[in-house]
Amino acid sequence: MTRTLLVLALLTGGLSGHEVTGACTGDVVVGDPFDGPGAVHRLSGGALVPVEAPELGEGDAFGWSVAMAEVDGDGCGDLLVGAPYADVEGRKDAGAAYLLTSKGATVRLTAPEPQQDAHFGWTVAAKGDLVAVAAPYEDLAEVRDAGSVYVRRGEAPLRRIGQDSPDVPGNPEVGDQYGWALAFGAGNSLVVGVPYENDDGTGVQVEEGKIDSGSMTVLADVTAQRLSGIKWEPPDRATGDRFGYAVAYVEGSGIAVGAPQAGFVQLFDEAVAPTRKVTGEGAFGFSLAAAKDGRLAVGAPYAGSTGAVRVLSMADESVDRLLVPGRGARFGWSVAFAGNQLVAGAPDDQPYGTAGVAGRNADTIEAVKPPEGAEFGASMAS
Repeated sequence: MTRTLLVLALLTGGLSGHEVTGACTGDVVVGDPFDGPGAVHRLSGGALVPVEAPELGEGDAFGWSVAMAEVDGDGCGDLLVGAPYADVEGRKDAGAAYLLTSKGATVRLTAPEPQQDAHFGWTVAAKGDLVAVAAPYEDLAEVRDAGSVYVRRGEAPLRRIGQDSPDVPGNPEVGDQYGWALAFGAGNSLVVGVPYENDDGTGVQVEEGKIDSGSMTVLADVTAQRLSGIKWEPPDRATGDRFGYAVAYVEGSGIAVGAPQAGFVQLFDEAVAPTRKVTGEGAFGFSLAAAKDGRLAVGAPYAGSTGAVRVLSMADESVDRLLVPGRGARFGWSVAFAGNQLVAGAPDDQPYGTAGVAGRNADTIEAVKPPEGAEFGASMAS
Protein backbone atom coordinates (compact mmCIF):
# COMPACT_ATOMS: atom_id res chain seq x y z
CA MET A 1 0.00 0.00 0.00
CA THR A 2 1.30 3.45 -0.92
CA ARG A 3 0.32 6.38 1.24
CA THR A 4 0.24 9.79 -0.39
CA LEU A 5 1.55 12.55 1.87
CA LEU A 6 0.61 16.13 1.13
CA VAL A 7 2.02 18.98 3.19
CA LEU A 8 -0.57 21.65 2.63
CA ALA A 9 0.08 25.36 2.56
CA LEU A 10 -2.77 27.26 4.20
CA LEU A 11 -4.08 30.15 2.16
CA THR A 12 -6.29 32.83 3.68
CA GLY A 13 -9.72 32.91 2.06
CA GLY A 14 -13.46 32.99 2.56
CA LEU A 15 -15.97 35.78 2.21
CA SER A 16 -18.56 37.05 4.64
CA GLY A 17 -22.17 37.49 3.63
CA HIS A 18 -25.67 38.04 4.90
CA GLU A 19 -27.21 35.74 7.49
CA VAL A 20 -29.18 32.75 6.21
CA THR A 21 -31.01 29.75 7.57
CA GLY A 22 -30.56 26.30 6.11
CA ALA A 23 -27.95 25.17 3.61
CA CYS A 24 -27.98 23.86 0.05
CA THR A 25 -26.55 20.61 -1.27
CA GLY A 26 -22.76 20.75 -1.36
CA ASP A 27 -22.49 23.18 1.53
CA VAL A 28 -20.67 22.56 4.79
CA VAL A 29 -21.98 23.87 8.09
CA VAL A 30 -19.34 24.88 10.64
CA GLY A 31 -19.91 25.46 14.36
CA ASP A 32 -18.21 27.90 16.75
CA PRO A 33 -19.87 27.06 20.08
CA PHE A 34 -17.79 29.42 22.24
CA ASP A 35 -18.49 32.58 20.27
CA GLY A 36 -20.78 34.19 22.86
CA PRO A 37 -23.92 32.01 22.96
CA GLY A 38 -22.49 30.07 20.02
CA ALA A 39 -22.54 30.51 16.28
CA VAL A 40 -22.92 28.51 13.08
CA HIS A 41 -21.68 29.42 9.60
CA ARG A 42 -22.46 28.02 6.17
CA LEU A 43 -19.51 27.47 3.84
CA SER A 44 -20.66 27.51 0.22
CA GLY A 45 -18.50 28.00 -2.85
CA GLY A 46 -15.76 29.68 -0.85
CA ALA A 47 -18.17 32.10 0.83
CA LEU A 48 -18.66 31.99 4.59
CA VAL A 49 -22.13 33.09 5.65
CA PRO A 50 -23.41 33.22 9.26
CA VAL A 51 -26.55 31.23 9.96
CA GLU A 52 -29.30 33.21 11.65
CA ALA A 53 -29.52 31.87 15.20
CA PRO A 54 -32.60 31.62 17.39
CA GLU A 55 -32.85 33.50 20.68
CA LEU A 56 -30.07 32.10 22.87
CA GLY A 57 -28.54 32.55 26.29
CA GLU A 58 -24.90 33.40 26.88
CA GLY A 59 -22.85 30.21 27.03
CA ASP A 60 -25.51 27.94 25.45
CA ALA A 61 -22.79 26.51 23.15
CA PHE A 62 -25.00 26.72 20.07
CA GLY A 63 -23.03 24.92 17.36
CA TRP A 64 -21.40 22.37 19.66
CA SER A 65 -22.80 19.77 17.27
CA VAL A 66 -24.30 20.15 13.80
CA ALA A 67 -26.05 17.96 11.24
CA MET A 68 -27.83 18.52 7.95
CA ALA A 69 -31.17 17.01 7.00
CA GLU A 70 -33.79 17.58 4.32
CA VAL A 71 -36.99 17.64 6.27
CA ASP A 72 -39.23 19.43 3.78
CA GLY A 73 -37.77 17.95 0.56
CA ASP A 74 -37.12 21.30 -1.13
CA GLY A 75 -33.56 20.44 -2.14
CA CYS A 76 -31.97 22.65 0.48
CA GLY A 77 -30.67 21.27 3.74
CA ASP A 78 -32.32 22.02 7.04
CA LEU A 79 -29.93 22.31 9.97
CA LEU A 80 -29.96 20.48 13.28
CA VAL A 81 -27.80 22.32 15.80
CA GLY A 82 -26.98 21.28 19.35
CA ALA A 83 -26.76 23.74 22.26
CA PRO A 84 -25.91 21.37 25.13
CA TYR A 85 -25.28 24.09 27.72
CA ALA A 86 -28.67 25.77 27.33
CA ASP A 87 -30.77 26.11 30.45
CA VAL A 88 -34.24 24.58 30.16
CA GLU A 89 -37.13 25.27 32.54
CA GLY A 90 -34.70 26.51 35.17
CA ARG A 91 -32.45 23.46 34.87
CA LYS A 92 -28.89 24.56 34.21
CA ASP A 93 -27.12 22.99 31.23
CA ALA A 94 -30.03 20.65 30.50
CA GLY A 95 -29.39 21.31 26.81
CA ALA A 96 -31.41 21.91 23.68
CA ALA A 97 -31.24 21.34 19.94
CA TYR A 98 -32.63 23.52 17.18
CA LEU A 99 -34.04 22.48 13.83
CA LEU A 100 -33.57 25.40 11.43
CA THR A 101 -35.38 24.92 8.14
CA SER A 102 -34.37 26.48 4.84
CA LYS A 103 -37.71 28.30 4.85
CA GLY A 104 -36.84 30.17 8.05
CA ALA A 105 -38.76 28.12 10.62
CA THR A 106 -37.16 27.22 13.95
CA VAL A 107 -38.11 24.24 16.12
CA ARG A 108 -36.57 23.97 19.57
CA LEU A 109 -36.15 20.42 20.84
CA THR A 110 -35.60 19.54 24.49
CA ALA A 111 -35.83 16.34 26.49
CA PRO A 112 -39.39 15.58 27.65
CA GLU A 113 -38.07 15.60 31.22
CA PRO A 114 -35.09 17.95 31.19
CA GLN A 115 -32.31 17.24 33.67
CA GLN A 116 -29.68 19.57 34.99
CA ASP A 117 -26.29 18.88 33.38
CA ALA A 118 -27.70 16.26 30.98
CA HIS A 119 -26.29 18.19 27.98
CA PHE A 120 -29.06 17.27 25.54
CA GLY A 121 -27.70 18.29 22.13
CA TRP A 122 -24.14 17.14 22.82
CA THR A 123 -24.36 15.08 19.62
CA VAL A 124 -26.88 15.25 16.78
CA ALA A 125 -27.53 13.22 13.64
CA ALA A 126 -30.06 13.52 10.83
CA LYS A 127 -31.27 11.57 7.82
CA GLY A 128 -34.17 13.00 5.90
CA ASP A 129 -36.87 13.83 8.42
CA LEU A 130 -35.39 11.43 10.99
CA VAL A 131 -33.31 13.15 13.66
CA ALA A 132 -31.40 11.94 16.71
CA VAL A 133 -30.18 13.98 19.66
CA ALA A 134 -28.00 12.62 22.46
CA ALA A 135 -27.88 13.57 26.12
CA PRO A 136 -24.83 11.55 27.22
CA TYR A 137 -24.75 13.03 30.72
CA GLU A 138 -28.37 12.19 31.50
CA ASP A 139 -28.89 10.22 34.71
CA LEU A 140 -31.09 7.16 34.95
CA ALA A 141 -32.45 7.02 38.50
CA GLU A 142 -29.28 6.66 40.60
CA VAL A 143 -27.06 5.87 37.61
CA ARG A 144 -25.17 9.08 36.90
CA ASP A 145 -24.15 9.99 33.35
CA ALA A 146 -25.57 6.78 31.91
CA GLY A 147 -26.73 8.69 28.84
CA SER A 148 -29.74 8.62 26.52
CA VAL A 149 -30.55 9.16 22.86
CA TYR A 150 -33.75 10.79 21.60
CA VAL A 151 -35.13 10.20 18.11
CA ARG A 152 -37.97 11.77 16.18
CA ARG A 153 -39.46 11.36 12.71
CA GLY A 154 -41.13 14.39 11.21
CA GLU A 155 -43.16 16.20 13.84
CA ALA A 156 -43.67 13.17 16.09
CA PRO A 157 -42.73 13.41 19.79
CA LEU A 158 -39.19 12.56 20.81
CA ARG A 159 -38.61 8.91 21.68
CA ARG A 160 -36.04 8.13 24.37
CA ILE A 161 -33.65 5.20 23.85
CA GLY A 162 -31.10 4.02 26.39
CA GLN A 163 -29.36 0.88 27.50
CA ASP A 164 -32.28 0.35 29.87
CA SER A 165 -34.77 0.29 26.96
CA PRO A 166 -36.32 -3.13 26.21
CA ASP A 167 -34.28 -5.17 23.70
CA VAL A 168 -31.46 -2.59 23.49
CA PRO A 169 -28.09 -4.30 24.08
CA GLY A 170 -26.08 -3.36 27.16
CA ASN A 171 -26.61 -2.20 30.72
CA PRO A 172 -26.76 1.41 31.90
CA GLU A 173 -23.81 2.04 34.19
CA VAL A 174 -22.29 5.09 35.86
CA GLY A 175 -20.37 7.16 33.34
CA ASP A 176 -21.21 5.19 30.17
CA GLN A 177 -22.32 8.36 28.37
CA TYR A 178 -24.45 6.46 25.89
CA GLY A 179 -24.86 8.52 22.73
CA TRP A 180 -21.50 10.30 22.82
CA ALA A 181 -21.31 9.68 19.06
CA LEU A 182 -24.17 9.15 16.58
CA ALA A 183 -24.56 8.34 12.89
CA PHE A 184 -27.53 7.08 10.92
CA GLY A 185 -26.79 3.93 8.95
CA ALA A 186 -28.68 1.92 6.34
CA GLY A 187 -32.44 2.34 6.43
CA ASN A 188 -33.55 3.60 9.82
CA SER A 189 -30.60 2.15 11.71
CA LEU A 190 -28.59 4.24 14.14
CA VAL A 191 -24.97 3.75 15.16
CA VAL A 192 -24.32 4.75 18.77
CA GLY A 193 -20.84 5.24 20.20
CA VAL A 194 -20.30 4.56 23.92
CA PRO A 195 -16.60 5.33 24.46
CA TYR A 196 -16.71 5.55 28.24
CA GLU A 197 -18.27 2.16 28.80
CA ASN A 198 -16.20 -0.27 30.88
CA ASP A 199 -15.53 -3.85 29.90
CA ASP A 200 -16.61 -5.32 33.21
CA GLY A 201 -18.46 -8.51 32.36
CA THR A 202 -22.19 -9.16 32.46
CA GLY A 203 -24.62 -7.29 34.66
CA VAL A 204 -24.31 -3.81 36.11
CA GLN A 205 -20.85 -2.96 37.45
CA VAL A 206 -19.20 0.28 38.54
CA GLU A 207 -15.52 1.16 38.04
CA GLU A 208 -14.49 -2.42 37.42
CA GLY A 209 -12.71 -4.22 34.60
CA LYS A 210 -11.18 -2.30 31.69
CA ILE A 211 -12.20 1.31 32.34
CA ASP A 212 -13.34 3.37 29.33
CA SER A 213 -12.53 0.62 26.84
CA GLY A 214 -15.70 1.61 24.96
CA SER A 215 -18.28 -0.05 22.74
CA MET A 216 -20.54 0.51 19.73
CA THR A 217 -24.19 -0.40 19.24
CA VAL A 218 -26.16 -0.52 15.99
CA LEU A 219 -29.91 -0.16 16.52
CA ALA A 220 -31.61 -1.87 13.58
CA ASP A 221 -34.61 0.46 13.22
CA VAL A 222 -35.19 3.32 15.64
CA THR A 223 -38.72 3.81 14.28
CA ALA A 224 -39.81 0.22 15.02
CA GLN A 225 -42.20 -0.37 17.88
CA ARG A 226 -39.86 -3.06 19.22
CA LEU A 227 -36.19 -2.17 19.14
CA SER A 228 -33.33 -4.53 18.40
CA GLY A 229 -29.62 -4.11 17.98
CA ILE A 230 -26.07 -5.41 17.92
CA LYS A 231 -23.39 -4.42 20.42
CA TRP A 232 -19.72 -4.76 19.46
CA GLU A 233 -16.52 -4.38 21.47
CA PRO A 234 -12.98 -4.95 20.16
CA PRO A 235 -11.69 -8.40 21.12
CA ASP A 236 -8.34 -6.84 22.09
CA ARG A 237 -9.87 -3.90 23.97
CA ALA A 238 -7.87 -2.22 26.70
CA THR A 239 -8.39 0.34 29.43
CA GLY A 240 -8.73 3.85 28.03
CA ASP A 241 -9.20 2.93 24.35
CA ARG A 242 -12.47 4.92 24.15
CA PHE A 243 -13.71 2.86 21.24
CA GLY A 244 -16.86 4.58 19.95
CA TYR A 245 -15.60 8.14 20.37
CA ALA A 246 -16.52 8.84 16.74
CA VAL A 247 -18.73 6.89 14.33
CA ALA A 248 -19.62 7.20 10.64
CA TYR A 249 -21.60 5.31 8.03
CA VAL A 250 -20.33 5.01 4.45
CA GLU A 251 -23.33 4.30 2.25
CA GLY A 252 -23.07 0.95 0.51
CA SER A 253 -19.88 0.01 2.35
CA GLY A 254 -20.46 -0.07 6.09
CA ILE A 255 -19.56 1.51 9.41
CA ALA A 256 -16.40 3.10 10.81
CA VAL A 257 -15.74 3.50 14.54
CA GLY A 258 -12.87 5.44 16.06
CA ALA A 259 -10.83 4.75 19.20
CA PRO A 260 -8.57 7.83 19.41
CA GLN A 261 -6.84 7.01 22.67
CA ALA A 262 -5.69 3.69 21.19
CA GLY A 263 -5.16 5.22 17.75
CA PHE A 264 -7.27 3.05 15.50
CA VAL A 265 -10.43 2.98 13.39
CA GLN A 266 -12.34 -0.27 13.01
CA LEU A 267 -14.20 -0.78 9.74
CA PHE A 268 -17.31 -2.96 9.39
CA ASP A 269 -19.32 -4.19 6.42
CA GLU A 270 -23.06 -3.67 6.02
CA ALA A 271 -23.74 -6.75 8.15
CA VAL A 272 -21.70 -5.19 11.00
CA ALA A 273 -18.94 -7.75 10.58
CA PRO A 274 -15.44 -6.32 11.22
CA THR A 275 -13.36 -6.08 8.05
CA ARG A 276 -10.25 -3.97 8.62
CA LYS A 277 -8.47 -2.14 11.43
CA VAL A 278 -6.59 1.01 10.46
CA THR A 279 -4.08 2.49 12.90
CA GLY A 280 -2.51 5.91 13.26
CA GLU A 281 -1.09 8.46 15.69
CA GLY A 282 -2.13 11.76 17.22
CA ALA A 283 -5.60 10.74 18.46
CA PHE A 284 -6.28 9.03 15.14
CA GLY A 285 -10.03 8.37 14.99
CA PHE A 286 -11.02 11.48 16.97
CA SER A 287 -13.37 12.53 14.14
CA LEU A 288 -14.84 10.73 11.14
CA ALA A 289 -16.73 11.72 8.00
CA ALA A 290 -18.04 9.69 5.08
CA ALA A 291 -18.21 10.63 1.40
CA LYS A 292 -20.81 9.28 -1.02
CA ASP A 293 -18.08 7.68 -3.15
CA GLY A 294 -16.89 5.43 -0.31
CA ARG A 295 -14.09 7.59 1.05
CA LEU A 296 -13.62 8.06 4.78
CA ALA A 297 -11.91 11.03 6.44
CA VAL A 298 -10.21 10.34 9.77
CA GLY A 299 -9.13 13.22 11.99
CA ALA A 300 -5.97 13.08 14.11
CA PRO A 301 -5.92 16.55 15.69
CA TYR A 302 -2.97 15.81 17.98
CA ALA A 303 -0.66 14.54 15.24
CA GLY A 304 2.54 16.56 15.19
CA SER A 305 2.30 20.28 15.91
CA THR A 306 -0.68 20.96 13.66
CA GLY A 307 -2.90 17.89 13.48
CA ALA A 308 -3.67 15.85 10.38
CA VAL A 309 -6.40 14.10 8.41
CA ARG A 310 -6.17 10.81 6.53
CA VAL A 311 -8.50 9.98 3.67
CA LEU A 312 -9.13 6.26 3.22
CA SER A 313 -11.41 4.06 1.16
CA MET A 314 -13.67 1.51 2.79
CA ALA A 315 -13.24 -0.80 -0.19
CA ASP A 316 -9.76 -0.08 -1.56
CA GLU A 317 -6.82 -0.36 0.85
CA SER A 318 -4.51 1.35 -1.66
CA VAL A 319 -6.32 4.65 -1.12
CA ASP A 320 -4.56 6.34 1.79
CA ARG A 321 -3.90 10.08 1.64
CA LEU A 322 -2.42 12.02 4.56
CA LEU A 323 -3.15 15.75 4.78
CA VAL A 324 -0.86 17.83 6.99
CA PRO A 325 -1.32 21.61 7.05
CA GLY A 326 1.66 23.93 6.83
CA ARG A 327 0.30 25.75 9.86
CA GLY A 328 -2.68 25.48 12.14
CA ALA A 329 -3.69 23.97 15.44
CA ARG A 330 -5.81 20.84 16.04
CA PHE A 331 -6.43 20.39 12.30
CA GLY A 332 -8.81 17.42 12.03
CA TRP A 333 -10.81 18.17 15.17
CA SER A 334 -13.83 17.95 12.89
CA VAL A 335 -14.15 16.74 9.29
CA ALA A 336 -16.72 16.77 6.50
CA PHE A 337 -16.95 16.12 2.76
CA ALA A 338 -18.61 18.48 0.29
CA GLY A 339 -18.62 16.88 -3.13
CA ASN A 340 -14.96 16.44 -4.12
CA GLN A 341 -13.76 18.71 -1.35
CA LEU A 342 -12.65 17.78 2.14
CA VAL A 343 -13.15 20.29 4.94
CA ALA A 344 -11.38 19.98 8.29
CA GLY A 345 -11.72 22.13 11.38
CA ALA A 346 -8.75 23.58 13.26
CA PRO A 347 -10.49 25.35 16.16
CA ASP A 348 -7.27 26.24 18.02
CA ASP A 349 -5.73 28.02 15.02
CA GLN A 350 -5.25 31.64 16.06
CA PRO A 351 -7.02 33.94 16.40
CA TYR A 352 -10.50 32.43 15.95
CA GLY A 353 -10.03 28.97 14.43
CA THR A 354 -10.14 27.94 10.78
CA ALA A 355 -11.76 25.48 8.40
CA GLY A 356 -9.32 24.08 5.87
CA VAL A 357 -10.71 23.19 2.43
CA ALA A 358 -8.83 20.81 0.12
CA GLY A 359 -9.86 19.57 -3.31
CA ARG A 360 -9.73 15.87 -4.07
CA ASN A 361 -6.33 16.07 -5.80
CA ALA A 362 -5.21 19.50 -4.59
CA ASP A 363 -1.77 20.12 -3.17
CA THR A 364 -2.85 23.21 -1.25
CA ILE A 365 -5.56 23.87 1.26
CA GLU A 366 -7.51 27.07 1.70
CA ALA A 367 -7.99 28.27 5.26
CA VAL A 368 -11.40 29.87 5.64
CA LYS A 369 -12.03 31.86 8.79
CA PRO A 370 -14.68 34.24 10.11
CA PRO A 371 -13.91 37.93 10.80
CA GLU A 372 -14.39 37.19 14.49
CA GLY A 373 -15.20 34.22 16.69
CA ALA A 374 -13.69 31.88 19.28
CA GLU A 375 -13.15 28.27 18.17
CA PHE A 376 -14.52 28.20 14.64
CA GLY A 377 -14.26 24.65 13.27
CA ALA A 378 -15.10 22.83 16.50
CA SER A 379 -17.90 21.02 14.65
CA MET A 380 -19.01 20.57 11.06
CA ALA A 381 -21.38 18.61 8.84
CA SER A 382 -22.41 18.37 5.21
